[in-house]
Amino acid sequence: MRDMDSARLRVVCYVRVSTREQAEKGYSVSEQQERLKAYCLAKDWVVAQVITDPGFSGAKLERPGMQQLISLVQAKKCDAVLVWKLDRLSRSQKDTLYLIEDVFLKNGCAFVSMNENFDTSTAFGRAMIGILSVFAQLEREQIRERMAVGRVGRAKAGLFHGGGFAPIGYDYKTIAEGGAGLVVNEYEAMQVREVFSLYLQGWPVNRIRKYMAAHYTTKDGDWGSDTTVRDVLKNPLYTGKINWAKKVYDGQHEPLISQETFDAAAARLATSSWKRTCSDGMERNSPFKSTHLLGGIIWCARCGARYFASGNYSGRGENKRYWPYYVCYSRAKSAKHMIRDPNCRNDRWAVAKLDAIIEGEIRKLAFDPAALELAVSGPQQDEDVAKRRAALQQRLNDLRAQMGRVLDLYQMGGSLPASMVGDRVAKLQAEIDGVEAAMAEAVEEPPAKRLDAARDALVGAEDVLDNGTLDERRELVHSLIHRIDLDGENIDIHWSFAPEAAEVIPGRSA
Repeated sequence: MRDMDSARLRVVCYVRVSTREQAEKGYSVSEQQERLKAYCLAKDWVVAQVITDPGFSGAKLERPGMQQLISLVQAKKCDAVLVWKLDRLSRSQKDTLYLIEDVFLKNGCAFVSMNENFDTSTAFGRAMIGILSVFAQLEREQIRERMAVGRVGRAKAGLFHGGGFAPIGYDYKTIAEGGAGLVVNEYEAMQVREVFSLYLQGWPVNRIRKYMAAHYTTKDGDWGSDTTVRDVLKNPLYTGKINWAKKVYDGQHEPLISQETFDAAAARLATSSWKRTCSDGMERNSPFKSTHLLGGIIWCARCGARYFASGNYSGRGENKRYWPYYVCYSRAKSAKHMIRDPNCRNDRWAVAKLDAIIEGEIRKLAFDPAALELAVSGPQQDEDVAKRRAALQQRLNDLRAQMGRVLDLYQMGGSLPASMVGDRVAKLQAEIDGVEAAMAEAVEEPPAKRLDAARDALVGAEDVLDNGTLDERRELVHSLIHRIDLDGENIDIHWSFAPEAAEVIPGRSA
């Protein structure tokens, strides 16, 4: 290491500011550069190079300027490194000591901090480096604690904590932009609702992703992976909640779906390992995971938990018999992770009785055309279709307006190259085609089409119910019924060929 008092020392000045520090304390790049150069001039040192890291935190060493500085020192192209203040080098004690001992001193390069007025050419200077770096790290940890407290406060106040990175379905508007956080993006909100709808109709995640990617785009691009779909299905933000540090708070933003819809999707996600994809492309509960006919498709209409088959024995010796019942998990309390409301007291159903009722309803559809037509018709969804078409139309208008602006700019002799204009026009046209296709599909499925599908599904149903094995009967029932909701003595059957429909069978005694 060259003597620090000798003249014409080759010095590299290192400058770093973070956005917060530059805004709040005025540690600007130009101000640090001027002071460091003046210091070198007074010492009669040669400024070999000035390296800057504008807008980078001192928490890590992965900064472009820092990596350049390390390379220069290791190549022995400088005799000393000069900074305005110690924490400009790093806010981590570990990183500071690593740079000084394993990079600078190891390669014969001294380190000088102008503000603290010490250097590493002396034992006292090296000792002071260790002490001051402790305080630099302390300041960083205090900043982290303050930020954590602030984020918890925002969550308790119902404010989104993700800054400008809004999730699909929302835009982020600052107060200056006329908002105060998350604002509904109607085009994307329509997509979020469709993802939940398709998932609750039995579509597997991969099929939903392919469908969404083929029809829609988002502000971040498109539905590029299955993870994107799962993240939407798992995010309580869409119910108007804020999830932070494993706690959920009421949010100030507008919800996109109901809590009931989210809970139903969460329940299906929790049991995804029970699923298998059928020949029609739909994902349903595997008939080989239960020894009972209706296992996996019965739900409690009161608390939202699943029903499962359980039972008890009565009698002794040869007269001892097992009596199975379908019972709500919340009432049985046999699996804590399946409980939705520990106070739920929904009715139990004898397995044999409920199985017979459901099989009877299937037989009725197979032999009673009027009953089949009633089940297929289901509730009308005109309002939902109208909302979806309105969102699609708005997006279509926006895309056409963007297309017009791009073409106008090009025709007016703008500076955009023709290739760039062509690529932009092609992307806009592709999305326009996708939105127009989605609008064409956004109509109620004709009842006649659903009726034909239901008749095909019921072919041979009676023979399977009379002569089939348990697995074959389960396969039939699970292909015809999406879910069964039990509310006391009332049974709601959701047929798979009538989306969002339910046949209510009131007053059945358990």
